Amino acid sequence: MPKSPFTQRVLNIQASATVSAFAKAGELKRQGVDLISLVAGEPDFETPAHIRDAAIRAIEAGHTRYTNPASGIPELKQAICDKFERDNGLRYSPSQIIVTCGAKQTIFDAIIALIEDGDEAIIPAPYWTSYADQVRLMGGNPIIVPTAQDADFCMTARQLQNAITSRTKFALLNSPCNPTGAVYTRENLEALADVLAGTTIYVIADEIYEKLLYDNAEHVSIAALLPELADRTLVVNGVSKSYAMTGWRVGYGAGPQNLIDLMIKVQTQETTNTCTISQYAALEALTGPQNCIERMRRAFAKRRDQIVSRLNQMPGVSCFSPRGAFYVFPRVSELIGNSSPRGRIDNDVSLCDFLLEEAGVACVPGTGFGAPGYLRFSYAAAADEIAQGMDRVEAALGRIE
Repeated sequence: MPKSPFTQRVLNIQASATVSAFAKAGELKRQGVDLISLVAGEPDFETPAHIRDAAIRAIEAGHTRYTNPASGIPELKQAICDKFERDNGLRYSPSQIIVTCGAKQTIFDAIIALIEDGDEAIIPAPYWTSYADQVRLMGGNPIIVPTAQDADFCMTARQLQNAITSRTKFALLNSPCNPTGAVYTRENLEALADVLAGTTIYVIADEIYEKLLYDNAEHVSIAALLPELADRTLVVNGVSKSYAMTGWRVGYGAGPQNLIDLMIKVQTQETTNTCTISQYAALEALTGPQNCIERMRRAFAKRRDQIVSRLNQMPGVSCFSPRGAFYVFPRVSELIGNSSPRGRIDNDVSLCDFLLEEAGVACVPGTGFGAPGYLRFSYAAAADEIAQGMDRVEAALGRIE
C-alpha cells in the first residue's frame, strides 16, 4: 500500500467537534430542515452600534492596509495594556502584547513556540476542543486530567502535581470554562499557583469568557497571584464573546517578552496581521462604552437559569449550573445503553445524533471535549428558541427506554 503523501500529525487529529457540529447544523438549515441549533459558541446579539461605527470610520479614514507592526496597531496594544491593568491587576508594556485572528490563534502560536516532539501539556477535562489537538499537531502529548462535576469541574492542586513530569512544558487553564461554565475560585488558583511556583512550567490562561459571570462569581487571573508565575504565564483574551464580535476575529495575548517575541515571529510567517478594520473596531470595544456587556450578561443569566431548570427536570439528566460563559454541560450517562425508536444509544455521540434526527435539536457530544457521557448546549440563543428546544429534547428523551 503506498505511503500517504500527507503528514501523520494532521491525519491523526480530529476536526473541531464544535466547528463540525455548527457546519452540519448550518447545512441542514440551508436544506430547509426544521432545526433548533444550540451549538454555536457565539452571542446571538449584534455587535454594538458604536463598535460597528468605529469600523466604518476606519474604512473611511483609509485604514485598509497592513498594520505596522504586524502584531497589532499601537493604539490597540496600549488599550489592551490598560484593560489588563484595570481589570486584572496586570502590568504589561505594548511590546508584551500580540493581537491575533482570534484567541485560538493566540493559543496555537504559543504552543508552536513551546512544544517540541515528546513534550507534554497538562489539560484539565472537559476542555475546549482545540487544545489537545493543537498540542498533537506540534508532536506533543496532551496529558488529560479528568475533573468531576461534583468538584465543579476544577482541577485540584493534587491532580496538577500528579500530572507533572520532566517533560511537562505547560499547563492550560480555562476559566470561565468552555464547555462547563466552571469558574476557578481564587483559592483554587492559589493552590495551583503554589504547585507551579517552584517549577519551570509555563501557564496558558484562556480567559476569553471573563466578563460573562453569574452568581457573584469572581474572575481571577492566575498571573496576578505570583510575580514568579507571571513571568511564565500567557494570558489569552479577545473581543469575540464579551462584545458579540466572533466574526471580526480579534484575539490577543499578553505574557513574558521572550515568549511573545517568538509568537510574533510565528505570526509573521502565518497571518501577518489581524484585519486592520477589525483592530480599529476592537479598539473601540475596549475603550468605548461598556454597558453593552452587562446587557448581554443579564440576558445570558436568565437563559442559564431557564435551560438548567429544564434539563434537571428530565429523567436521566443531571445539569451543573455554570457560573460563567454561555454553555451547559449536562451529564447524560444514565441514558447510554438504552434503546430509542432509531436504535440503541451507544454513547453520547449517538445520543447527539438521535436528538438531531428525532427532535431537530443540534448540540455537541461531550466526547469532543474529552468527557464522554455529557452533551454541550449553548444558551447563546433567544429564550423562545431555548424553550422550544428543551420541549423537543424532553419529548425525544421520553422515547428512550
